[in-house]
Amino acid sequence: MIPQKRSFLYQPDLLTSLMYWSWVVVLFFIGLIFWLEVTHFQWITLMFFIAFVFFTWCGIFFRKISINDNFLIISTILNPQGHQMKLDEITDLNASKRKISFVFKGKKHEYLLPSNSIIEILALIK
Repeated sequence: MIPQKRSFLYQPDLLTSLMYWSWVVVLFFIGLIFWLEVTHFQWITLMFFIAFVFFTWCGIFFRKISINDNFLIISTILNPQGHQMKLDEITDLNASKRKISFVFKGKKHEYLLPSNSIIEILALIK
């Protein structure tokens, strides 16, 4: 039994993270191009910069792994309430310095986390 709810910020596997953050940076560069082409700041540039800030914020703070009452809850950008997984049903748990992977109901999950979060998650799951 876990005494309190613990939450950790994560990024999905390397390829998915690379694609997401590349598209977010493209928003910034499009805004920058509009600004430099017109030679003064316009509303379209502001909209691209606001979109860049919004998607950056979503990409960082909506992706959470929470551990509470023998459940591992993984929240994504499109599903902020998260997908619940019982800790007993998680198999083949592997961890490296920056990545944790496991199998749940036949599907492999891989997440990038800070090394101190991986140490804490492994201690809570085992």
